Amino acid sequence: MSRKGFPTSEDAMILPFPSPYPARVAGIGPRVDDARRAGASDLPGAAAAEPTLEVLYQEHARHVAEVAFRLMGNDRDLDDVVQETFLDVSAGLVDRDRSMPVSAWVLMLAVRRVRRLFAKRRRFRIFGFRWLETAKKVSDPRGQEPNLDLYEALSTLDEDLRIPFCLHRIEQLTLPETALACEVSLATVKRRIAEAEERLSRRLDP
Repeated sequence: MSRKGFPTSEDAMILPFPSPYPARVAGIGPRVDDARRAGASDLPGAAAAEPTLEVLYQEHARHVAEVAFRLMGNDRDLDDVVQETFLDVSAGLVDRDRSMPVSAWVLMLAVRRVRRLFAKRRRFRIFGFRWLETAKKVSDPRGQEPNLDLYEALSTLDEDLRIPFCLHRIEQLTLPETALACEVSLATVKRRIAEAEERLSRRLDP
């Protein structure tokens, strides 16, 4: 736990098993897999090689699912988010920005999909479809008692605050990685995380 009482490890909010997603490849993560690829590029003819969609799915689908699960607070729309993320990966694989690490790019696409889902949920609420918000699966991080209060508090935050907070404090991305995933400046992501922490502290420590 951090000094503010927030979980500082993704281990506290694990995607439930069984899961249809491949087990995470040893060494795959926000930084390690790209370092491994960089080393492989030193081999003759490897610099121009691009990972295939199948390889990217095998290496990153589980991580995308875990991150989306924690950002959303439940797995009700998880399959859709993962599928749509890798459709975006497929569509952008040829023209992607090669200066961005592969894992950071995949994570950015996943965050975009989660943001779109939050916007869709807002529209449903505006038009009175509140019953959809009650149609949650059993697999919900809030069902894990130690994290009950945190997830209740997170559910009150706008996604502009919730997403960077979760990525930095729960997924343990660095601030620059969080800013990249959220597609905002470093100063903006710092401000949003600080605001999220302040609001969560007021709610969790009245």
